[in-house]
Amino acid sequence: MTKTKYDAIIIGAGISGLLMALALCKEKKNVLIIEKNSHLGGNCRTYEIGGYHMDTGLHAITELSNGPLKILMDRYFSVVPKFTPFGLYYARWQNKLQEIPLTLTQLSFFDILSKRDRILLAGAMIDTVANSSLNKNALKKSVYDYIKNYSFSAKSLKFIDTICYFLSGKSMEETPVWRILSGSDYVDENDKSVKMHFKKIIKFVRHSGHSSHGYPLGGIQGITASVLNSMPKNRITFKTNEKAIELIIKNNKIKGVQTDKEIYSTNTVIYSGFVKNLPNLTNKLSKKYKSKLQKIKQTKSFTLWLGLKSKMPEFSYLGSEVYFDTPTPYWAIPVSNFDSNLAPKNKQLVGFTTILKEDDSKKQLYKLKRAIFSALPNIEKNIEFEHIQITIPEKAAITVGVKFPSPKSPIQGLYLVGTDTNMKSMGITRASYSVLDALEFMKRDRVI
Repeated sequence: MTKTKYDAIIIGAGISGLLMALALCKEKKNVLIIEKNSHLGGNCRTYEIGGYHMDTGLHAITELSNGPLKILMDRYFSVVPKFTPFGLYYARWQNKLQEIPLTLTQLSFFDILSKRDRILLAGAMIDTVANSSLNKNALKKSVYDYIKNYSFSAKSLKFIDTICYFLSGKSMEETPVWRILSGSDYVDENDKSVKMHFKKIIKFVRHSGHSSHGYPLGGIQGITASVLNSMPKNRITFKTNEKAIELIIKNNKIKGVQTDKEIYSTNTVIYSGFVKNLPNLTNKLSKKYKSKLQKIKQTKSFTLWLGLKSKMPEFSYLGSEVYFDTPTPYWAIPVSNFDSNLAPKNKQLVGFTTILKEDDSKKQLYKLKRAIFSALPNIEKNIEFEHIQITIPEKAAITVGVKFPSPKSPIQGLYLVGTDTNMKSMGITRASYSVLDALEFMKRDRVI
């Protein structure tokens, strides 16, 4: 092994790995980060092409007022990113753009759906909210299990299915109902007690909205840059374009990491790659543990960035929109509305993302464009720039019957972080939850 022994080695320099590295450096640990790619940040990255600055995928940062990222920023950031309020979540239908309903009052005005379906949906939502408080196991049922006895129209079923895809990564048949409740802020994922019952019912009548959601100025790279600029330079070492190939384990204890270039010594490893791929680095895991990891499902997303010659009145809002009455639903964000510097002067940048279901990216592009032009007939002649991304937005989709592994692995000294080790929220918020969880285990183990 190398003569230099690190206090901790982090495999993977996505946002989970970087947040963990920052925390450990601020806890006075000497940290090595090993990253197989040439860039840092993973999906938390923004890059420029032709004057347009695109994030890697679409992002909305949740729980900024008192959530896990806020906790990490308060504890460890020397340079704090700036956010602008995210705005509202809309649904588009023909010439209508309406806020996605979170309360009975909003649902009553949501005439994108028929009056009959709105009444049915209100009943299903009340039933779900009530049952989730009175019966803990009810939260584990799929969304489809709750609505299959209601005679919804095909349009409403498509709306529900689309919301499930964008909150969990899977269809309503695979999405647990608690994911919808938490994604709509009805369930506090830190408080599962039945005492929340009346609070949730009240919230369903009078919802406060998504006031704690935001978008970082400068694009999603602003968060990565703040993490990197907050790191004590004398405590962090980066090894990019270097791939971890084996965990060195003796007597069920971590002793180091072997890469395709070197062997590094440590008693603490934090793995932030895909946990389902962890068995590729060691044969010391039990069959039962490997089976648990292999059950994790993933979803690929297809994102099309469009640079527009001029700003469109259809995108005059802050927030995002869902278009669902199509075989290829999309979620769109006009990101240059949050920060005009993301697009050339007087132009506009809009990202459209959908679930990747085609093996042929050209077919997927055709289907997504067809949906966009159907929803926004005026956009085609205004396009001057296109850019495609295919990503895995979450390391694991939240599905019925699947449990994510604990941040503390069965190997002493090996910890896990990432959006496949925590089910709370999504994206950077979920990654931040995973880091806080891992830090708690490391405190109990007296690593920090």
